[in-house]
Amino acid sequence: MPRRLKSSTMQAESRAFELGKNRIEALSDGIFAIAMTLLVLELHIPDLPPNAPNVQVAPALFKLWPKFLTYAVSFISLGVYWIGHHNMYHAIRRSDRVLLWLNILFFMFVSLLPFSTSFLNAFRQTQVAPLFLGANLTSIGWLLYLQWVYASAQPEMVAGFVTPEYRTLVRSRFLMIPIVATLTMLVCFWSADILLAVYAVLLPFYMIPGTFDRHSAYSAAPAAHPSEGSRDRDE
Repeated sequence: MPRRLKSSTMQAESRAFELGKNRIEALSDGIFAIAMTLLVLELHIPDLPPNAPNVQVAPALFKLWPKFLTYAVSFISLGVYWIGHHNMYHAIRRSDRVLLWLNILFFMFVSLLPFSTSFLNAFRQTQVAPLFLGANLTSIGWLLYLQWVYASAQPEMVAGFVTPEYRTLVRSRFLMIPIVATLTMLVCFWSADILLAVYAVLLPFYMIPGTFDRHSAYSAAPAAHPSEGSRDRDE
């Protein structure tokens, strides 16, 4: 085989292993949507007759508050992680097999969260159940962080607007979530209610736009340039 033809063949084969990010984003939306929907299945209608009076229905509904709290914490946690994943892939241009498998592991723990929530509701008085839920949330956070650490270390995998400052901002933002989740899990695992209360108090802080969000919005302008968009389509 001629050297030039062999070289072009090898380039074509190596190019075939370059994985677009659009499939990861599509899989992310689907898995998060299913996992977030499954969480509501933990909320069951009280076992009362249809003509039960208010004095029976109201207390029965109030008794569900622990499950409502678990549902809210798990649902909003998934929302925080989905937004983080979405923001990350705004800055990632393409993927490879390592990043793909980091995503597979990430999605595996995302899909496990409805079970962890159900497990906590079933064994709320134990220490194993809150520890298991905390470990699940922590694993999701660390795997999200590892994705950015890996991708940002590969210059060809990130967009042109990703500066060293941007890398640091994103890394700090993604590192804060698993650290807080890990510390909360280790300190509060002995009480499911306290664990969920701490998570419920901390989660709103992740909804507040910070320096990273303003920097991301500002950096999106160059990426939206027509020539950049056409180059992405060509690749």
